[in-house]
Amino acid sequence: MKTRLLVAAVVATAGVVWVAPAPAMAAPACGATVTVNTTVTADLVNCPGDGLVIGAHNITLNLNGRTVDGVGLGVGIRNNGFDNVTIRNGAVAEFDYGVALNPGTLGNLVTALTVRHNEVAGVQLSNADSNNRVTGNVVEWQSQRGIALLNDSTSNTVGGNTVRNNADGIYIEASHSNSVTTNGLTTNSDKSIQLVNARSNTLRQNTVTSGGDTAIELTGSTLNVVDNNTVNGTGDAGIALTSSPSNQVINNRVSGSSDAGIFLDLSNSNTVRSNNLNVTGPNAGGIEVISANGNTIQSNTVNAQLGHGIELQNSASNRLLSNTATSNNGSGIYVTGSAGVAANLVEANTASSNNGDGINISNAGNTVRRNIARNNGGWGIYATTGTTDGGGNRASGNSQVAQCFGVVCTP
Repeated sequence: MKTRLLVAAVVATAGVVWVAPAPAMAAPACGATVTVNTTVTADLVNCPGDGLVIGAHNITLNLNGRTVDGVGLGVGIRNNGFDNVTIRNGAVAEFDYGVALNPGTLGNLVTALTVRHNEVAGVQLSNADSNNRVTGNVVEWQSQRGIALLNDSTSNTVGGNTVRNNADGIYIEASHSNSVTTNGLTTNSDKSIQLVNARSNTLRQNTVTSGGDTAIELTGSTLNVVDNNTVNGTGDAGIALTSSPSNQVINNRVSGSSDAGIFLDLSNSNTVRSNNLNVTGPNAGGIEVISANGNTIQSNTVNAQLGHGIELQNSASNRLLSNTATSNNGSGIYVTGSAGVAANLVEANTASSNNGDGINISNAGNTVRRNIARNNGGWGIYATTGTTDGGGNRASGNSQVAQCFGVVCTP
């Protein structure tokens, strides 16, 4: 690499001293450490290890539309703890990691990059401190993860990226208070967005289409917000929580999932509110809750699912409030469980034109009140012996002449 050293001119005029800025480094070679503002002027091809290494705070690495290319080893652009660095405007391909922000990095911006064909991750933050922003990039064709936040990466932003054709799309593990917003995720073969042992993260206004597995999955994660995302056409559930308590799943639109639109398994004290299932096509099932207790399922629209609209299995002390379940292939609302797993409240729901019962309560110990059931293919409300009739239930036009069993219904 050629190095040019220029001495800055110092001019004193009328008592004011002006210092000419040092020129930016240009055309670094593979493996170079970048310590000043740098504009790359030629492609770096077949780098045998790392492509470029950040070596100073407060600098900009402008790839200038050029490509940093490797041979499947090392990191395309590595930052081992320098702050307020901008990495922008080019392509990074064929390393283990495309861009790596490692422990201690603070206030970095990774933007306007195309990151493709890396092995482990396209962009990875590992124990990255805070206020790092990964925005406006195309991240595609990674063998494993598109964008990953790991090892207590905190208060970072992943926004406005196109993440496609990776295995996992966006993966967050053991990290908290990060924001994942307005990303478009398409045809990732595994999970599109996945949180593992993560807390207090926000997933908002992301669009997931044609994923091979679950679109948005939380495992062992708590206090996260999944808000106003659009999911369309996934190979498993739309949004799934497993062993994940005290999260909010609100205002999402979920269509065309091969399993439930929203699925809770062993996940307690969550809020599932104001979601719309079947905006553009049915899910295999609507909202499915298995062995999950103390959740609030409220004000959701669950229409024309291929199975039940809302289903509780072996789950206790949940509240089903003010949901609309219409034209589902099974029952609108279906509650079942073994003896002693009950105390669910089914209140103020509307279940109409379902092929099965409007509301079917198959295990004792639950409370049913102030629901409306119209024009269903079975009972309006079927409640097994031992159900508490809270009153105010209404039913008409259902196939069973008596309209309701186990509770009193008025027209």
